[in-house]
Amino acid sequence: MKTWLIFSVAFLYISTSTQLSQLYKLPVFITHFIEHDKGGDFFKEMKVFLVHHYGGHEVDEDWETDQKLPFMKVEIAHIDLAAIPKFVFITPFILKEKIETTFVYFDENNIYSHYLNSIWQPPKQA
Repeated sequence: MKTWLIFSVAFLYISTSTQLSQLYKLPVFITHFIEHDKGGDFFKEMKVFLVHHYGGHEVDEDWETDQKLPFMKVEIAHIDLAAIPKFVFITPFILKEKIETTFVYFDENNIYSHYLNSIWQPPKQA
């Protein structure tokens, strides 16, 4: 029961919100074809009918009925009012002041010479 309900709701939604709603005009198509049928070969008659009505149809005495045929006029069946939001990615910009200080990592004036005399001894001659 649930599956039939789901299928029927889905069919109703698709048939009313898309161009599939043109299938509701199928009885008009069949009755109009029966009016034009001369009792000959079905496929030849259908070909003549389709070419006459859908291949550059001109105004004739049954123009109003012809305009009721399926897919004769394109209709806007459904306008979706949902809007897709526009995403704009902006990179943050942080204004920082430039700090200009000099760091001295090595300075020969900070080396004490009495340490050097105790560590390094020049080679002596014998």
